[in-house]
Amino acid sequence: METLEVIARPHFDKGDAAWLTDIRARRTGNRGAPYFTLVFPGADLAPAAFAAEVRLRAKDVHRIRFHLRSALVVPEPLVGRFHVFLIPDEGFAAILKLHDALHAGKLEGALQPQSPYLPHITVATTPDHLTARKLATSLNAAGVDIGGVIDSLVVEHRAGEVIKPVAEVPLVHGLFG
Repeated sequence: METLEVIARPHFDKGDAAWLTDIRARRTGNRGAPYFTLVFPGADLAPAAFAAEVRLRAKDVHRIRFHLRSALVVPEPLVGRFHVFLIPDEGFAAILKLHDALHAGKLEGALQPQSPYLPHITVATTPDHLTARKLATSLNAAGVDIGGVIDSLVVEHRAGEVIKPVAEVPLVHGLFG
């Protein structure tokens, strides 16, 4: 199955990217860099038209500073899994508004009406709720605090396990960065 998606691969403060990449590899099997998914599969457009719509919808969006400070267990009942998400408290609204802006036009078909959009980076996936809960509780007790910035979006084409970038869409930089 071929799909198009939009993700944001943030730049992280300090050495947080290495820690996130490591925990994701161990707990989800995903060895790639951490990211926020902003548009899931579902829009019926050719790659060039999809990328053009993303550029249009993001043209006035400023880069987003965020801090991930909470871990949350989220069930995925259809496949019997539980995810542990790191949720931003700082930057939550800006990421949510970006998600909404991207779905205002031709990408509206990619909305996931069965569940609300929750800005997050997945750090674990497991079939066992207790395992997910223990990890989330330990992260919250440790005072997880991971800062970063989203300064561009990536349109990706997925065909099975093969992922190829279609376009990179920079966000607007303010006067002071």
